[in-house]
Amino acid sequence: MEYPLVSIVIPAYNRPHTLKIALESALEQTYPNIEIIICDDSTTPEVQEMLDPFLDSFPQIQYHKNEKNLFLENWHKCFDLASGEYINYLMDDDVFHKEKIEKMIHFFRNFENITLVTSYRQTMNESGAFIPPNYATKRLYDETRIMDGKMLANVALTRCLNVIGEPTTVLFKKTDLIERFGIYKGRQYSLLNDLASWLTLLSKGKAVYISEELSYFRIHPNQNNQTLGPKAFTEWLDIMIASRDDGFLDTNDLFKTALHSYHERIKGLPQFVSDVERIETILTTLD
Repeated sequence: MEYPLVSIVIPAYNRPHTLKIALESALEQTYPNIEIIICDDSTTPEVQEMLDPFLDSFPQIQYHKNEKNLFLENWHKCFDLASGEYINYLMDDDVFHKEKIEKMIHFFRNFENITLVTSYRQTMNESGAFIPPNYATKRLYDETRIMDGKMLANVALTRCLNVIGEPTTVLFKKTDLIERFGIYKGRQYSLLNDLASWLTLLSKGKAVYISEELSYFRIHPNQNNQTLGPKAFTEWLDIMIASRDDGFLDTNDLFKTALHSYHERIKGLPQFVSDVERIETILTTLD
């Protein structure tokens, strides 16, 4: 049996302790053909020092230290260096279930036109203890299912919640991501860099949702999406509007539901007054 190469790519930044846990979960994968690409954007040497023993023992790990901070470009660097037919990002504060890659690659190898495989992800706190799911991370379906990609995307867009999953959650084929990670319709997203790429993938084929937990999502005050600032949330409105060009939110009712969901999330917040005005203008064109 042939096992296509899967690249597990890790954009690292100043978190040696959780990176070590993440890396160990990648090395414990039951799938036999993986490479691990670590691109280190850290401002201190602690990550490299932690990794030195691993680099001596595991030839499947490639480590690259950036000369300057690349931020989102570091994600692109990871992608460009990956040699695998399939790619799975792994955030340096998240964890893989040991059978994640094996269970996900099964669907690419046995079903046609699959462009994205995701799963339920278990949330955990800063110390690694499991915590109840939030609105976005609740189990989406009680059973594993294959569905039209646009159907899954519409669930996320109409709820204004990334129910598909963070970068750690999704496995995809490298050649299916025609724009670099986080870019959708030529625009680089920051808060929604994962959803931007999921829309690209879901516009092209079918999605798989696996109901069992195959990754563990760490929620803590210093994670990347907590440092972007609340105004970045306006990306939701922008991506909803842009997505219609790919056939998402393809009825006025779906589009209205998405707009109302976003409006509920920003209601009463003064920094989003202009977005409220944009929504009201759009709604008048849909009546």
